[in-house]
Amino acid sequence: MLRPLAELIDDYRIWHKVTFQRGRILKTSGSSWEQFDREEHYQNPRLVYAADGVVPAISTSTSSTGGLAEVTRFTFPTLHPIRGYPYAETNTAAGWLYRNLRSGRAPVVVLAHGWAHEGARALETLYIRPLVRAGFSVAMLSQPFHFERAPAGTYSGELMVTGDVVLTVEAFRQAVADLNGLVNWIRDSSGDLKVGVMGYSLGGYIAGLLACLRDDLDFVVIAGAGHSLVSPILDTGLGVNVREDLSWSGMDRREDLERAWGIISPGRLRLRVPRERVLLLAGFHDRIMLRQSVESLWERWSRPAVRFEREGHYTLLAMPGRIVRRSLPFLRLRLEEDRWEPRIPE
Repeated sequence: MLRPLAELIDDYRIWHKVTFQRGRILKTSGSSWEQFDREEHYQNPRLVYAADGVVPAISTSTSSTGGLAEVTRFTFPTLHPIRGYPYAETNTAAGWLYRNLRSGRAPVVVLAHGWAHEGARALETLYIRPLVRAGFSVAMLSQPFHFERAPAGTYSGELMVTGDVVLTVEAFRQAVADLNGLVNWIRDSSGDLKVGVMGYSLGGYIAGLLACLRDDLDFVVIAGAGHSLVSPILDTGLGVNVREDLSWSGMDRREDLERAWGIISPGRLRLRVPRERVLLLAGFHDRIMLRQSVESLWERWSRPAVRFEREGHYTLLAMPGRIVRRSLPFLRLRLEEDRWEPRIPE
């Protein structure tokens, strides 16, 4: 795509989000964030991210069959409750499992979605249906503070990244713990099926953190995410409202924010998944996830496979099936040992 058009679309979406989704003003209280900035946490992030090996107590509702998949709704108590805040809704995890009807041996993609989606229907069009058509089963978990996990009176995603840096860390801890638990449940209930994660934008950071906690993921695809959450907040137009809120407590200083959010920055942690199983996808013209942040993560993780597209953030991530199509050659290499071959989505 032509650079001026890609950047225009990004700039318009940024303007729309920061203008019409201002959200409530939250600020950091005291120096409680310093509890996360410890060397032992970076050496062993499992000290921060709970739920190693825990299989959550998942409840499923009536399944339905649509197209090529059987769809099952599931819920479970979060594996990392957020306490000390009046946001009980986020402490019940919820999601959907799309079992591929064409193959009982279909690999499972655990999808980590992006920030502030208004509903799950768009995700079916953008990612889930193309993945199912390509021969995968898909499990998708609502991120903390999104969809039904959004507290009353807030919009989906409003409280995920805010001027309260401690709440932001807790939201990411909850997201990673629940995603980790979902992978454990899939492994426990489906035996030796191939299981990997695909995350984009906000979900790319979550997927990246999970890849620093466990080494048994069969593939990891990260799109539109980079070294640190600090970059899109301090360096781009998308972060203008959060920057203003951070300034009320002085947390807009880069040094302090990098310390406070270091443990939720994939580039600060060691990759545990073998780098051959990792693919980074990014846009040359991305106005939210800047190229230098992606390259920093790539270097930190010993240069896994990376693919830059001549796209912006939204033209890369919001075209139906684009990320799936870009990922298929990589997935084919990762999964060919089982003589399973992804299909090109129609």
